[in-house]
Amino acid sequence: MMGSTFAARIACAITRMTCVSCAAPRRVMRSRDSEQESALVAPRVRFGTALRDLRKATGMRQRDLAATLGWSVSKVSMVERGERPADEEFVREADAALQADGQLVSAWQEASEHAARWPTWLAQWVEIERAAHTLRTWQPLIVPGLLQTEDYARAIFSGKPGITADMVEANVAARMERQHVLDREDGPMIWAVLDEGVLTRPIGSRAVMAGQMARLATLTGHPRVTVQILLQDSWLTTGLQGAFVLANGQSIPDMAYIESVTMSQITADPGRVMETRSRYDMIHGDAQPRRASLNLIRETERQWK
Repeated sequence: MMGSTFAARIACAITRMTCVSCAAPRRVMRSRDSEQESALVAPRVRFGTALRDLRKATGMRQRDLAATLGWSVSKVSMVERGERPADEEFVREADAALQADGQLVSAWQEASEHAARWPTWLAQWVEIERAAHTLRTWQPLIVPGLLQTEDYARAIFSGKPGITADMVEANVAARMERQHVLDREDGPMIWAVLDEGVLTRPIGSRAVMAGQMARLATLTGHPRVTVQILLQDSWLTTGLQGAFVLANGQSIPDMAYIESVTMSQITADPGRVMETRSRYDMIHGDAQPRRASLNLIRETERQWK
């Protein structure tokens, strides 16, 4: 179980487990680096993929492996999808059952070492994001990470003082990996409201911006993604305080991720979440309808070309 009380609550919600520490008050998790992209879930996904590939190579079904290990099929499936961590006992027993000669153990150790280098708070948010049924976000400055193109994300990460080229590429790869949540059949519904200035603010180059606008236009046809634009002449000041994301789902409490320049927050405090939701409702109410937003995005794409 994760170290903090809040982390314990998240772990319990995601895995549907019961633990004594869940009775403790909720806390707010903070980060001093809102631009850092977490790759912690990516190693877990890579381990799950390695497990699945080894299992299929032996001709073993999930139910067969589950029966051998004494786990439920759903738990094996969650590990393979990267939605549940595997402990060492499970890994060693699975390695033996699949006759992997230590390959699975090595993959797990590498994933664990990689994951340990990333901040716990952001790892928690990525898990929340993956467990959510609905994500509602307001972005006044940049395109949300889940909707960014690779080139746009690279330009965003490159703007961090002192960052190296290798760090930029690692962050870009992690962000692209994170976007796989959009491909899942049970992925979250995403409602994104962007300030009109996001479409016209130069990021990277004209080609980068044109590509990003094309990506947003394509995503408006996604069955679980809605992108709406808040016009600059709306005179609304509600969203000037900064970006935020609201998450809700059956296995998690309602939560908010609130961004700021120096410190971002993840909170499940009902009052904070309700206040953030009220801000979203006001912004969403003044945003352009989906079709009008799409037309504006396409027109902006033409201007960037």
